[in-house]
Parts: sequence; structure tokens; C-alpha cells
Amino acid sequence: MKYKVKKKFLIALSAMITGFYPVLPCHASGSYKPDRVIAQNLGGIVREIDLNDIPPPAITSAKTATDAQFTKARNEIKSDGTSRYVLRGKNQQGFIVEVQVNAIGTISQIDEQIDSSGVPETAVKVFKKWAPNKEVISTWKSTRLGEIFYEFVIEDHWLEISPDGDKVVIHRQKIKYQ
Repeated sequence: MKYKVKKKFLIALSAMITGFYPVLPCHASGSYKPDRVIAQNLGGIVREIDLNDIPPPAITSAKTATDAQFTKARNEIKSDGTSRYVLRGKNQQGFIVEVQVNAIGTISQIDEQIDSSGVPETAVKVFKKWAPNKEVISTWKSTRLGEIFYEFVIEDHWLEISPDGDKVVIHRQKIKYQ
């Protein structure tokens, strides 16, 4: 038992020292291969990176899909060793856009902040049912591999609702940055 605690502590400490954080330690083991990092049973590694460190196919694909000016980027390494880039910026209308894309330019998700008038009435009704009397901070349109959700950000949570109102997912906020 003590060995596992020490192992978790050492993994978390080495990750913080090397700049790969936040790290979500758990029963972790891993290995290194020259072409990629393989991390097993880790919650993942997230780190802020410079826009110049984004592979050209990824940034070109994100700009083409959104016509946004990106100002921030992070790299996320998932527990299975796959990596994705998350680019954040503003579109031509001044709304925030966030794109998840891999190194070869395949987009897995686009989140665009939208005016609340752009949300289907059915999704608004479902939101009011699940979060009555809650003030909406912002509304988003999320496109994931062809599937669309509308997101309502409230104080410490956000709700994802399908356009027809059949699917509702409630999340606690994890990452906050402007």
C-alpha cells in the first residue's frame, strides 16, 4: 500500500517538475516510445503550449473550419496515449471558438459561443426544466463528428442538450480560462 502511494506521489511530482500538469494520478504505469508517449491508467496530461508548436495541418484545418483567430492552445495527452490539440480564439463575430484537432488535422469537436437566440426552442425548454431559475452565463453550439449539442453554461455546471431535447448531459466545470 505504501509503495503505491509513493509511486503516485513520484509520478505526480515528476510531472509537475517537467511541466506536464495537471496530472491526475491513479494506479499509473507507463512506457516511452520515440514516436509517442504511452500512459496507462492516467486521467490524462494537459499543458498550455505556444501556437507555433501546433502542427501546420492541425492549425490549417481549424482555421479553415471556423475562420477564427486563435490566441491560446493546449495539448492533451489521453490515458490511451493519443494526443489532441485544443485551439481557442474568436470568430469574425467576436464569439469564442474552441477546436479539438489531432496532429494530422482531423477535427473531433468544434465549440462555438453563440447568441442565445440561435438555440432551438426545444433545447431552451429542456434547459429550463432541468435548471429552473438558473442564470445562463453563456450558450454554445458544439459539433462533434456531425452530432450537434447546445451547451448552457451556468454557475458551476454546464448542460449539453441535443436540438430535439432527447439527450441531456450535466457536467461540472473543470477548466476555466478566458
